Parts: sequence; C-alpha cells; structure tokens
Amino acid sequence: MSKPKSKLSRYELTGYILIMAGAAVLVWGTVKFDIWHELYLDPADREGGVFGEYGEFIGGIVGSLWALAGVFLFFATLTYQKREFELQRHELHKTQKIYQQQNFSTLYISFISKHNDIIDSLTAYDINKSAWKGTNFFVFFQEKVLTSFVQKVRSLGPAERTGENLRSIFEDYFTYHFTFYQNSLGPYLKNLSVLFKLIQRYRSETEDEGEYYSFITKASFTQSELFLIYHVAQFSLIREFSAFDDAFAVFEDLAEEYKAETIIRRELPQQ
Repeated sequence: MSKPKSKLSRYELTGYILIMAGAAVLVWGTVKFDIWHELYLDPADREGGVFGEYGEFIGGIVGSLWALAGVFLFFATLTYQKREFELQRHELHKTQKIYQQQNFSTLYISFISKHNDIIDSLTAYDINKSAWKGTNFFVFFQEKVLTSFVQKVRSLGPAERTGENLRSIFEDYFTYHFTFYQNSLGPYLKNLSVLFKLIQRYRSETEDEGEYYSFITKASFTQSELFLIYHVAQFSLIREFSAFDDAFAVFEDLAEEYKAETIIRRELPQQ
C-alpha cells in the first residue's frame, strides 16, 4: 500500500523543523544554565550574569532559529497563496470558456436555423416546370452542370479531348450555371461563409481545436451540396472557401466521383 503524499511544502517543513530545533535548544540551554535551580535561590546567592548569559543564548541561537523559521513559513504562505491564485485563475478561465460556449451556441443555432431556411427557399424549375426545392435544388444544379458538360464533350473529336480543354469546358459550364442561379446561391454561400468565419473565430478565441460546431455543419452537407461548394472553391468563384477547406477539411467527405478531376478523366479518350 503506497504512503499518502505529504501536503506540506518544503518551506513549511523546514520552518517546523527550525521551530522544533529552537525548542530543543531552548530546553538544552535551560538545563545547561540550570535556570530552574537559579530561580529558587535567594537573589543574594545567585551567580552573577547567569540570567544575562542565558538571555544572550536564547536571543542569539533560539531567537535566530525561530526568526529563520518565520521566514520559511512566510514563503510557505506565499506559495499557498500563489497556488490559490492559480486555482482561481483556472476556474475563472473555465467559467469564461463556458460563458463563451453558451453565447456562441446561441449564435450558432440562429445561423444554422437561417442556413436551413435559405436552403428551404431554394427553388429551380426544369423544362417540364417541375420544381426542385430545398436540397433537391443542389441535385438539379449538379445534373445541369454534368449534363451540359458531357453533351459538349461527346460532340468533340478525340483530338480535342485533352485534359486542359475538358477542364476549361467544365469550368465554363459550371460558371455559367452558377451565374444563372447566383441570386439564389448568393445568400446561401454568404451565410455559409459567415458561419465558418464565426466558428474559426470561436476556435481561435477559445483555443478549442476539438470544437464540434464545424463537424455538425459538415455533417449536414449532401454530396450535391459539396459538389457545388467544392467547385466554387476550385474555380475561385468565392476565394474564402479554399481557406475553409484548409482549416476545417470541408471537402473530406466529398466522393471522388463528383470532383472535376475524376469527371474529366472519365471523358478522356481511352489509350
């Protein structure tokens, strides 16, 4: 069974040892000078200077030991006060962090609610006048881009199907459809950008690298939604989304088959 650790500091232990040493010297001096015997003698029979020598002894040795003990105990008190201040500072930091988290949680919920409202308001119509609403809007947008790209590429001869040319065509069609729906997509992307900036600031202020707000946000993205955001970043239509990927790995869940590089590779002439 392990022994319990002493709760006394080195300063405190040294101070108590010095006090006990002073007490031991005091007892030894009392016996050495035979003070008890001197006290019971008639004043005329007492040896001259015994009490004076005893007083000098007590003041010189015992007094010094106890004064030194007082210094060590003073340092022990300072050490305990410093420890208390550290604990108070730590508790204050925890309280501030909890307060920051509560405030940010309220702000985050309001932005997520607004984000969902914006998605619900997204609407696009196909040639049959059928409405594609909410998250289906992103599916419709993705299909429009891919269909336009594939139809164009398959009208080209083998010599024209170079990687550079196909990438240029894909970017042109993506930019064209993005511009066409920009009035709808602008508020969505702007709100998403502000949301990630808020998370970034919260992470910086609280030094909380393990915050879960970015994980919650990313978990809500569909593949079609990631298709849109990924290529917005790839083609620098909104530059900060590239920085968000570096900070939050936004596109780690996007399937390779929905990335421009893979889509273009599938349309290259077979060797």
